[in-house]
Amino acid sequence: MRDLPAVELLPGKSSHAAIRRAVEEIEAADGLIVATPIYKASYTGILKAPLDVLPQAGFAGKTVLPLATGGTLAHLLAVDYAPRPVLTALGARHVAPGAFLLDSAFVDDPAAPRYTLAAGAELRLDTAVGQFADALAWHAPADPIPRNSALAPAA
Repeated sequence: MRDLPAVELLPGKSSHAAIRRAVEEIEAADGLIVATPIYKASYTGILKAPLDVLPQAGFAGKTVLPLATGGTLAHLLAVDYAPRPVLTALGARHVAPGAFLLDSAFVDDPAAPRYTLAAGAELRLDTAVGQFADALAWHAPADPIPRNSALAPAA
């Protein structure tokens, strides 16, 4: 989503080719991870803008994992009170338990190519991703009946 053209995205021009492709990718996905910084106890416009170009049932049948970062523990519940209702309104079949990470949990490690996570934050994130993966497996569409199965229709 970060590569979507802001000049087209902000006014909600869903006809732009890049935005159409992003919507098609969302439609094709079984699960989605929706991440946002929390600002003033809510998700930011950087998340709202792409959500605004989705169809009303843009997350229909999807399993969604909400993730959030914030500067203080005062925003801890924002992952449940801000994005969750929107994800549900967009038709998500299942919104997995999310994770909130403090900004301070991202540790600048000069030996690593990017930030690393503090141990407690890594455990919270791993737990949330594990629950998301379990939910995806649980809600996965049923496999078609193999052709050589006795239950398959006669050819």
